[in-house]
Amino acid sequence: MSRTRVALLACTNVIGGHEFQAAALGRSLMAHVELTVFVNREAHAAVFRDVGLDVRVAEGLLLGPGSLPHQCVAGWRRRAQIRALVDGFDHVIVSAGAVEAGVAAGVAVKGYKPVSMYLPFFYDRVPVWGWKGHLYNCILSRACRLFDRIVTINRIQARVIHAFADVRTTVVRNQVRHVDAPSASTAPARLVFIGRLDHQKRIGELIDWLDFEGNPYQELCIVGDGPLRTELEAQAGACRHLRCTFHGWVSPAAQDALLHAHDVLVLNSLLEGEPLAIREAQLRGMRVIARDIVGVRGVTRPFQRYADAAGLRSLLLETAPPTADEADTPSETLRRRDTEIARLATALAGGCS
Repeated sequence: MSRTRVALLACTNVIGGHEFQAAALGRSLMAHVELTVFVNREAHAAVFRDVGLDVRVAEGLLLGPGSLPHQCVAGWRRRAQIRALVDGFDHVIVSAGAVEAGVAAGVAVKGYKPVSMYLPFFYDRVPVWGWKGHLYNCILSRACRLFDRIVTINRIQARVIHAFADVRTTVVRNQVRHVDAPSASTAPARLVFIGRLDHQKRIGELIDWLDFEGNPYQELCIVGDGPLRTELEAQAGACRHLRCTFHGWVSPAAQDALLHAHDVLVLNSLLEGEPLAIREAQLRGMRVIARDIVGVRGVTRPFQRYADAAGLRSLLLETAPPTADEADTPSETLRRRDTEIARLATALAGGCS
C-alpha cells in the first residue's frame, strides 16, 4: 500500500518559532507519510533541510506583501502555479504563523486538494481594535473555512479556533527540546526575557514597569533580537532602578549556559500561541511570570499571571513565591506528541474525513 503524499507549504517571509515547529512537525510526520516541503524563500530552506526534510523553493509564490484582501486576490491569480506545485500530492498542509499568511495558498488549493492549516493561534483583534475587531474576526473566521482542518498547538487554541471558525481542529503540541539542567550559581537572581524584540512582545512597557524603586531584581537579561532593539537599548539606558543587558539571539546551548534555575522568566506579550520559552524555563526549574493572555494559560497557573503594572510588581515583591510551576517531563511530552502525530497522519490519509 502506497504512503500518503503530503505537501507542506511554509507560507512565511520570516523565520521564527513557528517555522522551527513546522519543521519538527514535518520531521515527525515522515514516520507516517511521504512529505515534501515548499518554502517561500531560499533563505528559509535550511530550517527544514537541517532536520532531514525534502525541500523545494517556490520563490515568493506562497506569500507576498499585502493585507488580507490582497492575499485573497494573490491566491486567485497564482492558483495555477500553486496547484502545479502540489499536483501529485494527496494532501496539502499550509503552515502559517497567522491566518492571513495562509490565505493565498488556501484560496489557490481549495477545491483542488484536501487542505489543512498548521496555525499556532487565532489572533483575536477585539482587545486591540474594539468593535472593529469583531468585524475583522468574522472575516478571519471565513478565511479559516478555506481549510478542511486546522492543526494547532494546544487544546486552548483548538477551542478558540473552533469557537471563532467552526472548523475541525487537531492538536499537535509543540516539540520541546532537551534542556540541560542549569549549573549551580551564587550570582544574584535576574529577570529574563526571551523572544523577538517587536511590538507584539510589549518589551518597552515591560521595562517601564520593572524600573521601580524597591524592585528586588536589579537586572533584566534580554535574549533575542528584532526591529525595536536600538529603541529599547536607548530606553534601557535611561532606567534608574534597572539594568538591562542585551544578548541578541544565542544558541540553545548558550541559553542553557547563560540562565540559572533561580532566574525568573517574565513575558509581557500582547499575544502568543504557546511560548516555548515558558516550557523550557519550567524544565530548568525557573519561576515564570507572564501577562494574562489566552496563549499562556495552558502553560501557567493563575498565580503566575498579571494584568497590569501593579500586578507584576506585586508578584516580584513576593518574599516566598509559589514554586509549583508545572510541566510534563520530556518523556511524557514526547509520548503524548507521538500519539497526536499518529492521529494527524491517519486524518491526512483519510482526506480529513
